[in-house]
Amino acid sequence: MKFYIRTLGCKMNWLDSARLAAALQVAGHQPVSSEEEADYLFVNTCTVTSEADRKSKQTVNRMGRMQKRVAVMGCGPRVDGALWRDHSEEAVVFDNEEQLRAYFSIEEDEAQLPLSSRTRLPVAIQTGCDNECSFCITRVARGAHRSLPQDDIVRQVQLAFDNGIQEIVLTGINLAAWGCEDSRRPEQARLHQLIEALLQQTEIPRIRLSSLGPQFIQPQFFDLFADERMCDYLHISLQSGSDSVLERMVRGHSTAEIIDIAERARAVRPDTALAADMITGFPGESDAEHRETVQLLQRLQFAKLHVFPYSEREGTPAASAQNPVELSVRKERAGEIRELARQMREAFILQQMGKTFPVLVEGSGSGLSGNYIRLRTGELAEGTIHQLKLRRENLAEPLSSDSAP
Repeated sequence: MKFYIRTLGCKMNWLDSARLAAALQVAGHQPVSSEEEADYLFVNTCTVTSEADRKSKQTVNRMGRMQKRVAVMGCGPRVDGALWRDHSEEAVVFDNEEQLRAYFSIEEDEAQLPLSSRTRLPVAIQTGCDNECSFCITRVARGAHRSLPQDDIVRQVQLAFDNGIQEIVLTGINLAAWGCEDSRRPEQARLHQLIEALLQQTEIPRIRLSSLGPQFIQPQFFDLFADERMCDYLHISLQSGSDSVLERMVRGHSTAEIIDIAERARAVRPDTALAADMITGFPGESDAEHRETVQLLQRLQFAKLHVFPYSEREGTPAASAQNPVELSVRKERAGEIRELARQMREAFILQQMGKTFPVLVEGSGSGLSGNYIRLRTGELAEGTIHQLKLRRENLAEPLSSDSAP
């Protein structure tokens, strides 16, 4: 069959889709580049918020109208398969990966890398989450925290390098909790131990990290972060810059950890780009608490932000919390922080002008520096790393016309 996979949500969903595509191809099926060409359409759903759930269902509905065979997978059916079967009567709904593999007669082969790119590869090191964040349904969708074995991860990373991959992206639902026997005890986290093994036992030139829970980062991490094979880009799962909001979110960390991470990272890698996820208008968020968030972001000068107005997710404590913030206020605050994010991003890039970075060339005629600045690479070969000086003319991101050169 010819298949096409539409993926919504996080990097783990993208990795799940890449694994499925690899397994389907091993079984003799053919990927295609558009929905119209496919015999079978797969929708890898996201259900982290009510808005994500709505978009997933909207995608399934649209594909159903194309009179194609549709398979629904991912976090939506994991949380409530019966609801999805009622919603998508014409689709085949899979509550878990085992059902999907059995239905399509495909096997899970850990040696089969999901090589959707010739430059970088996401590598799952952990799955599930034991955190009790009051706005999140991930614990239900992904199950309990589990660390993948270190030796298996090292083996996969070296295999990726042997297959021409130049950068791996360590990925997980609660990535920084790797090594915890009980992730409700952050002091057990040993991500630094895994990174040390990868640096010592593999030849991979670049290691990038996806989103990190701040309370799980140990002091030893920064000794390893100083290694130039580590991408100097830290994406922190922050959500708010107000300690009182973080407490209501049951995040398990305060702003003090964020400040400490920023200072330690920049002490060893001065050009580090800090990124974060932010939620605006969480129930009870006052104007003063919103200002606290803005002030923290300004103080630490984040280089990239993903900003979302709070969206209720049925089945979470926050969905029934008292004192909800008006939707218009949530959106207004999100707009303010997005504009601040744009300004900080531009300031960060201008600070880097004239500096030379190792850039991994992608097939798009551009590539990323370790600290996540996209540069034009011209005719340089895809999958190679080159030292490039950042100039305005080779910057592949927009800057406002009145910015300094």
